[in-house]
Amino acid sequence: MNWILIYQKELIHNHSVNLTGERHTHIRSILKKEKDETIQVVVPFSGNYLFKITSISESETRLEISNSIPDILKPLAIQTFFSLPRPQTGKKILHLSGAYGVTSVFFYATESKNKEYWTSPVYTKDSISYLETGLSQTGNNKLPNLHLSQSEPWKPFLKSWKGTVLILDREGEFFSNNAPEIQKSWDDLLFVFGPESGWKPGDILFFKECEFKLLSLGKINLRTEFAYSALLHQLFSIRN
Repeated sequence: MNWILIYQKELIHNHSVNLTGERHTHIRSILKKEKDETIQVVVPFSGNYLFKITSISESETRLEISNSIPDILKPLAIQTFFSLPRPQTGKKILHLSGAYGVTSVFFYATESKNKEYWTSPVYTKDSISYLETGLSQTGNNKLPNLHLSQSEPWKPFLKSWKGTVLILDREGEFFSNNAPEIQKSWDDLLFVFGPESGWKPGDILFFKECEFKLLSLGKINLRTEFAYSALLHQLFSIRN
């Protein structure tokens, strides 16, 4: 945790906050901060700040805003779609999404066998906390929109997308060949990740009928979280 995440609603008169629990413990025991020292704070949808420790005890840390600092990271204004992954993979996807500040994350069950994952705490009560770990890691202050589509069919959703749908598949066109086109229109892009077992022939036929472009990150099989990390890194590189 490189940044302490504090929501605007937690601030007292918009300038101070009292922290207990995990954040207090992290400041006291991990960062080993003391009174009058400063810490980096990210406030979702607001920005990056330095806060000064005005008091610290065994049970509580009191912080007051010192000054704002330039945004550390410019979010990636893209939309991402995932075939509902195993919960452990879902955690990593949510963390990466929060770290890079993607606009939206959509989870759909594209196969009947993965619908059982919906019962996991990752997708029922802990989702936002995993996005928050990403913000705390990088200082990104844009919390992604999360869509857990437990009952909606996925193919009509893709077909109704108003922008550009890019299907991730190792048999597609190389990412580098499409980088100039991607740079032209960030906001309407939807990057689609399928199940780790790969797209079925019927899915590929559907993509072709809809004229969705298949995009490849390379000719090797990657676990979903590694493929996602590779995509985000490349997008971040060409954007900056």
